[in-house]
Amino acid sequence: MSTSGQPPPSGPPPPPASAPQPPRFGRTPHLVTLIAEVTALTDLLHGVTAPDPGVVDATRDRALLATLQLDGSPVDVLPSEEQLAALGLPSVDDQPVPPARASSWYMSFDAMTEVPDEHLQALEARGVLAAFAADDLAGELFDDPVGTLAALHTRLTVGLVHPDRAGRPREVEQAVHDASIGRILYHTADPADIAGSLEVLADWLRGPGVVAHGLVTAGILHLEVLKIHPFDAANGRLARAAARLALRAANLDPHGLAAPEIALARDPLGYHEEVASTVRRRDASIWLERWGDAVVAGLRGSCRALGLLDASPPAEAVAFLDGLDGPGFTVADYRAHRDGDIEAAHADLLALLDAGVIDRVPGSRGLRFTVT
Repeated sequence: MSTSGQPPPSGPPPPPASAPQPPRFGRTPHLVTLIAEVTALTDLLHGVTAPDPGVVDATRDRALLATLQLDGSPVDVLPSEEQLAALGLPSVDDQPVPPARASSWYMSFDAMTEVPDEHLQALEARGVLAAFAADDLAGELFDDPVGTLAALHTRLTVGLVHPDRAGRPREVEQAVHDASIGRILYHTADPADIAGSLEVLADWLRGPGVVAHGLVTAGILHLEVLKIHPFDAANGRLARAAARLALRAANLDPHGLAAPEIALARDPLGYHEEVASTVRRRDASIWLERWGDAVVAGLRGSCRALGLLDASPPAEAVAFLDGLDGPGFTVADYRAHRDGDIEAAHADLLALLDAGVIDRVPGSRGLRFTVT
């Protein structure tokens, strides 16, 4: 995916300006299911006081690569701490160093054109590591949402944007598009509407967002930052870092092991297209399901890696998978296999998910699965 202050000519024109609106969504059956699974998986992780550092580090590193790749970054191998030190990177508390440029994604990063690729990629990785470690901001997220987003953006973009632009609202139009063909996916907020849109989001976070389930609150925050694109650059990774922070604030991401970025990165285009569809529908219900699927997948994967889940699915379920003609099936297919016994089918499918032999298909509303 790509974000540009000068989008290609193809694609629909931006929609007419309208006053920013609070998010709208419904409590769908699949979202209710996901909330229950998040609760159960989180309870398991809370029971682990000292998780295996190898699992924690590996999960963090996979999530870091995933969030960069969702932004179209070419980073595919993380620099080691020794490599970071050898490159002479600034501390995450230092201010960025490129010369001042106009406030757009292209201009912000154009200042880095003379910097070696490996140095630039290390800067990107260093920024995400800083954002992942920003637990000190969790307590401020609901008291000062706009200020917290600005602070998080500053940590993300150390060395990548000029200090005058880090954490400052963008001043030019941007569109998110599929860089492979130049197709515009959606237009972000007009610069004149950014302040108002952020205040609407802040009001929601301080009000309904406080009482909503943390999975919902994090998902809405994630979505709205993607829609608004408040800053010049790095808005995608900012949205995901902010959502991660919201999960931490809600005590739903023990030890940083939820890592929804990993599941989201399995279908980058589908992820961005779901945002575009949500913008058109003006309803976040299906987005919240996709987000919830990713959080649950991350929590479940971490629980499995720590040995907290039964890795032996029922023989009845294994026999069903062995008899499939292809890699995919539906809830209805499995219920028919279980002679319409809904409860038994649900328990078997959960056991298969826990064992890691099937995954939910993103965007299928919990109705389709694929064999891993």
